[in-house]
Amino acid sequence: MGKVKIEIERRITLKTFFFFIDNHFLKSDSSSVWGTLESELQKQAVNYKAEPIHNDRQVEYILKKELNNDALELKNNLVVVSVGSSTFFLEVLTKLRKISAQQIPIAFILINEKNNFANKIGVSSNPLIALKQILNSVHSISYNLGSVENSLNTDEQIFTDELIVGFRAYVTSLIKSSKFYKLLFKYHLSLIAEFCAMTEAFINQEAFSVTTRLSQKYNFFKNSFSICIKNHPFLDNEKTKEANNLQLEIITSLNPLSYWFILPAKKFNLSSKIPFIHTFEQKQIHLVINSLEFSQIDSRQLINKFYDAHLKSFTYPFWFDVDSVSLSEKNNNF
Repeated sequence: MGKVKIEIERRITLKTFFFFIDNHFLKSDSSSVWGTLESELQKQAVNYKAEPIHNDRQVEYILKKELNNDALELKNNLVVVSVGSSTFFLEVLTKLRKISAQQIPIAFILINEKNNFANKIGVSSNPLIALKQILNSVHSISYNLGSVENSLNTDEQIFTDELIVGFRAYVTSLIKSSKFYKLLFKYHLSLIAEFCAMTEAFINQEAFSVTTRLSQKYNFFKNSFSICIKNHPFLDNEKTKEANNLQLEIITSLNPLSYWFILPAKKFNLSSKIPFIHTFEQKQIHLVINSLEFSQIDSRQLINKFYDAHLKSFTYPFWFDVDSVSLSEKNNNF
């Protein structure tokens, strides 16, 4: 038992934690949260480096410099940690995958933000507790993620939760760009704001054509209104199906009346019974949309774009021990 404890302590001591800190967060936060996190790192004598990041090009430059110069042994004991928003985390992960052929474990600490992926895998929204979950870990754990590579440009985009195209993304765009809708949210009238935005979207949204290729089979949808590609973070341990599938949902022939069938259908797992909801599960999806459409990744709005995109599910190692803290600790506010 003593030997196991010594081995665990030795492995933790050898780990180098490389913190990438979003400079936008540092400016607004006046370093109070990061100061608390850094005090904890120093208190526990953790071997770490910290870099404030002003733009995504800087992330790539620093990773190239560090990973090209460091010995393989250090790479094997390196953990990259992003501190800031979920968008910043995705930028860091995208650059890390681009620079390093070796899968270096990653972790994240979200500041003033909650997201579905962190909630699903059990990472605390309290920065200090999230740091504890990172430092308590002695091995990496792999989760599923999704990636989008559009042949119309060279950039890879990663998503932890979902990619949305069409109606739902249009509604979100209307809410975020309208002073009137923002005012309604400010005065806790979110249901009215969402209803008005959906009404506006129904009036202006035009159906669009979608082509998908799944396992060499093509599917054509002429009257599409909404597309959702969802990632499931947990690995398929059953192995009764192909592991790491993305879930594709295409909604066609949508109108204000039929829309209200969708919510109860999903709640009671009756989506497959609704003729205008088409669902598929595949590890790789080829998606073609020849019209400019609203879209968003993990609730982040994208520019209107055409799609000739290859989507795939992949696994990546994360450095968390989410069960090392109690449920009450995990839900504590900072």
